[in-house]
Amino acid sequence: MDYCPWCGRRQYWRFDSEYEGECPHCHGGANDLMDHCPWCGRDATGQDLLQPALRRVRALLRKVRVPDWGFRILVRPGISGVDPRYPKIVEIERRLIEKRDQVSWPGMTGLIIHELGHSFLYHHWRFAKSRRFRRAFGDVDKAYRGVDESWVSFRKRNLSHTPVNHVTAYASKHPLEDFAETFRFYVIRRGRLKDLLAEIGRKGKGVIVYEKFLTLHDYLQELRQRAREKR
Repeated sequence: MDYCPWCGRRQYWRFDSEYEGECPHCHGGANDLMDHCPWCGRDATGQDLLQPALRRVRALLRKVRVPDWGFRILVRPGISGVDPRYPKIVEIERRLIEKRDQVSWPGMTGLIIHELGHSFLYHHWRFAKSRRFRRAFGDVDKAYRGVDESWVSFRKRNLSHTPVNHVTAYASKHPLEDFAETFRFYVIRRGRLKDLLAEIGRKGKGVIVYEKFLTLHDYLQELRQRAREKR
């Protein structure tokens, strides 16, 4: 509530430090696992502000049959990303929602899938440390080159021509970004390896790019097989 229901005075939030985040509607304190804001009663996650993109994301994940790992998407202040300590929490920058004229729904869909790629990998960290992952993507313990302020177009469905050994220029920044971008294209292109291989050939990409997609594809198959065996 913005105003007290008893005296009518405007209310201010003095308990921000006691909460993990902010409600994207009223900016009152809210915890990550709250479905409803304790102050305004609206969606504390902010997912109601992302519905067109989230519907598309969920449909694509079902199409590709990515096993559910219990991720939770939140609209929060600050930059979009995933904290490795809390791999299931995916934060989307609130400013992008407030400036909807600058970000299209296809672009928002791509951003969410990219961040889900980070969440997926952090959740399956043993895979990230495996020999086959290092062979395809590199060592995840490698230091970042530094803060990159370059704009990334997450709405693109086609691989870039350069660099030769990565799906996009942004993917070349670090093995973690390489996987997240590969995950994004794999999901958006619905896991169709034959189509991806054809485009890799047309764009003159290195064989390693196809190996990245194949490594992800094989691992998803393994996860589905494990899930079936547990039933």
